[in-house]
Amino acid sequence: MKNLKINGLLLGFAVLITACSFVSLNPQAENVTVAANTNLANNCKFLGNTNVSIWAKADTFQSQKSAESQLDTLARNEAATMGGNTVMAESAANDGRRTYGVYNCPTKQLQ
Repeated sequence: MKNLKINGLLLGFAVLITACSFVSLNPQAENVTVAANTNLANNCKFLGNTNVSIWAKADTFQSQKSAESQLDTLARNEAATMGGNTVMAESAANDGRRTYGVYNCPTKQLQ
């Protein structure tokens, strides 16, 4: 009976984890955009790369789309600290990791 209660608690905890977002957007990063168009960066100043990752096992608890969204959020947070206003994925998401280019783009181009 004790094992059944422990297993029930563990199952409940796993369900709770899957419903939660692990990453939050910093207020400084609210204006940082995620660019999907590789041509967007042509008129932008490249500031460097950032490698972001979520807990390696966290992506097994959620969809690929959710994991990628969290990686985007982490990249936006990093871009804000680097003085950038745009990030662009430079690699595929793999094992909860992804590399992004950080850019400072003219604001007209982002509209």
